[in-house]
Amino acid sequence: MIFIVGGTGTLGQTLVRMLREQGHAVRVLVRPASLGKAEPLRALGAQLIGGDIRDAGSLAIACRGATHVICTTSAGADRRESARRMAEFAGPIQLLRAAQAAGTVRQFLFTSALFPRSPVGYRFVWAKLMAEEAIQQSGMPYTILRPGGLFFELVQRGEPIVERFGFFPVVGVPGKRTQMLGMHDAARAFVNALDNPAALNRTFELGGPQALTFAAFCTIWAKVWGRPVPVRYLPVGLMRSLGWALQPFNPSAPGIIELLEFSYEEMCCDMRETSRVLRLEGMQTLEEYCREYYGR
Repeated sequence: MIFIVGGTGTLGQTLVRMLREQGHAVRVLVRPASLGKAEPLRALGAQLIGGDIRDAGSLAIACRGATHVICTTSAGADRRESARRMAEFAGPIQLLRAAQAAGTVRQFLFTSALFPRSPVGYRFVWAKLMAEEAIQQSGMPYTILRPGGLFFELVQRGEPIVERFGFFPVVGVPGKRTQMLGMHDAARAFVNALDNPAALNRTFELGGPQALTFAAFCTIWAKVWGRPVPVRYLPVGLMRSLGWALQPFNPSAPGIIELLEFSYEEMCCDMRETSRVLRLEGMQTLEEYCREYYGR
């Protein structure tokens, strides 16, 4: 039994579908607010368990009999410090303890993040790193995956912005490269890490097949979409000030700006060892993703 926390999220849903297609028994923790998102997972044959990562009791129940526990939680749009800390540190550690107490879990998989060269200025990075350290020192067999940005974050989330404003905004300066990847490949990394002796007690950075600037990615996207996607660079200082100015009206505003600034940093990794261990040959390119998304 594979127990997933965060299974109703975008990555989680893809992961549940892939695991069920391979015949794995899957259990998903579902908050009351996520019941609508969970129904397709039930249709796939996943077992749904009501609960919350903040509730140790529900985690203990859901971990019973589980052989693998996968944590794919994220603070999402709620970038308040309390929500971020729960999703990225306190919640995963509470889940880790429940997995240890269950006595049946033989692998704990944690979703961290691909970090830029100088990540220390970002507060949520510290939460991820502290969670990683606690997992590594727990004695529980683990695999930590650090995925980079996902293609859907550029295309599906970027489309309405481009349609409204006529450009794609990037917080920062030109020239920074990133290795975005497809959701299917990110999920494939988790699946191929399960019971993989070469993946145990290791941390893997996970990026796509191309290291490109956002301007280059947008050029590829525009070619398939069939409309221009100009890139506009927004000064970091201005955006930080805007975030703090908006905080009285939206408590998540500073955290959202921090996440955007982080997302457009230089983020690249060497995928040779990751691809070998997790069998990620033939990863999807952005052009292939866009052609599939637009049906072209």
